[in-house]
Amino acid sequence: MAQDVTKLLSELINPTSRQLDFLKATDSYKYVLYGGAKGGGKSYILRWSLVRKLLKWAKRGFIGVRVGLFCEDYPSLKDRQITKINLEFPRWLGVLSDSQIEGMSFKLAPQYGGGVIALRNLDDPSKYSSSEFAIAAVDELTKNQRSVFDQMRSIIRWPKINDTGFWGGTNPGQIGHEWVKKLWLDREFGPEDPPANQFCFIKSLPTDNPHNAQSYLEDLSKLPEKLRKAYYDGNW
Repeated sequence: MAQDVTKLLSELINPTSRQLDFLKATDSYKYVLYGGAKGGGKSYILRWSLVRKLLKWAKRGFIGVRVGLFCEDYPSLKDRQITKINLEFPRWLGVLSDSQIEGMSFKLAPQYGGGVIALRNLDDPSKYSSSEFAIAAVDELTKNQRSVFDQMRSIIRWPKINDTGFWGGTNPGQIGHEWVKKLWLDREFGPEDPPANQFCFIKSLPTDNPHNAQSYLEDLSKLPEKLRKAYYDGNW
């Protein structure tokens, strides 16, 4: 049963202290953003956090729940998520496949609730206008316009589940820098925005991640000033 794998899943994830902060935040807030610099393990914790949540719902009797893991385009989805899922997720946990019914997805085994992580790209977010996901998780959120966020908000729902969510991982910069900064860092909300108390930002730096090679940290620290401040210091 799902509860039998909870401890093992924690060992599989082996989160850093900042990643653990993110996991805890997803239990308390609807709109959670993780990152703010390179090398914090954003893509990693997004995919594993979805597995964790599906298992938690399975323990509560919610079977076959669908969540979505999104990247800005298919090559990015393949490089940052699909290939990593294929390597990291154990075969006993479920199956990664591209089926006619679910499309590209990872489906948990029936004994773990049969939840589905739909792996999708955001080249045209309007194609999901009739979709339904209990969680929409967007990898590299600032690579998207504000309209993508609003489109995702409209499809986050699942019967009888109230703790649905929108989760993101991102670096500063790119086309969505201003609107992401406004909501999660500056906390400036307008009448069209969700309630402020539903937002949480967990900042993570490359130095917070013990899995980063020292040579990678040195390379980030020696980037031109603007990039160094963004990617190494997490300065928005």
